[in-house]
Amino acid sequence: MSKSMVAGSTGLVGKLVVKELAKKKGKVFALARNNTSSSNDSIQYLKINYDSINLSEELKEIEDVFICLGTTIKKAGSKEAFKKVDVDYCLSAARESLKLGAKNLSIVTSIGADENSSNFYLKMKGLVEKEISKLSFESISIYRPGLLIGSREEMRTGEFFAQKIQPLLIDPFLQGSLKKYRSIRAEDLARYMAKNSGNTEGINIYYYSDFKKFN
Repeated sequence: MSKSMVAGSTGLVGKLVVKELAKKKGKVFALARNNTSSSNDSIQYLKINYDSINLSEELKEIEDVFICLGTTIKKAGSKEAFKKVDVDYCLSAARESLKLGAKNLSIVTSIGADENSSNFYLKMKGLVEKEISKLSFESISIYRPGLLIGSREEMRTGEFFAQKIQPLLIDPFLQGSLKKYRSIRAEDLARYMAKNSGNTEGINIYYYSDFKKFN
């Protein structure tokens, strides 16, 4: 039986990745910071303290790891706290899974991720990509979506209106090399991530046109 691990399993993309992986009938270990449960026997939620992460031995020989952790500066409270979640926690989960034999890693960052960006958010996304890429997984898949379309537990007003406006008024004009900036349904991204893990060795970066292949 295949084993997968999802860090950030209760977020917009993470919960959908868990759902897609469970369809494959393998075992899905879903990491969460709060007590969570599922009636699906394929899914096992594990409460995790990312400040001192120590993965259980039952995760030994997991094959596929999905890092879907993320926050906002407003929610985190400071740039330092944001970096802790979007960089440090991601790296801790990845490194611990590697110790347990994980082969393939997938991580969600953002379109425009660049460690040299003047934009702090994009700079941190670029930084985590850089550090993740140093790890010795057989396959590393980096997903750079634009605006994610989906229902969050804490939907922000600006994001709500952006989700309504961009698909109708902006996306049709994003053609050619600009197509990668289009919004994408979180379900489409999650479905592609679940099916694509480990398909290509080395470090690979995926964009909008890739996410749409299975949809």
